[in-house]
Amino acid sequence: MNKEEFQTKKNDINSKIRKLKSQKIKLEKEYIKSNAKYPIGSKVCITTFASTYTRLDNLESATVPEIKQYAYVKDYSIDFFDNIEPLFRRVKKDGTMSEVNLFVSLTNTTIELVKE
Repeated sequence: MNKEEFQTKKNDINSKIRKLKSQKIKLEKEYIKSNAKYPIGSKVCITTFASTYTRLDNLESATVPEIKQYAYVKDYSIDFFDNIEPLFRRVKKDGTMSEVNLFVSLTNTTIELVKE
């Protein structure tokens, strides 16, 4: 095999990879679009319920109170287990969307759409 043959085969493989990647991106967008719970840009209330955990340094029990936060849905992502998770942005004092992301663990939370 000479250099030209190698380059043509390599270019063929790379073009197939690009086609498959674009198909995967289209598939992910379609999956998110058909399963999104809230429209992008909508304001939501995220409620994290009160919970109790045990501190590992002294084995004392600690309680975290219930927390309510308001946020805007920025976008959606697909996690490792193919679950759709919303991505949030903080709310400014004037009620508009901030440029700062809000990171929330969705394990013990409820999300409700805010009607304004």
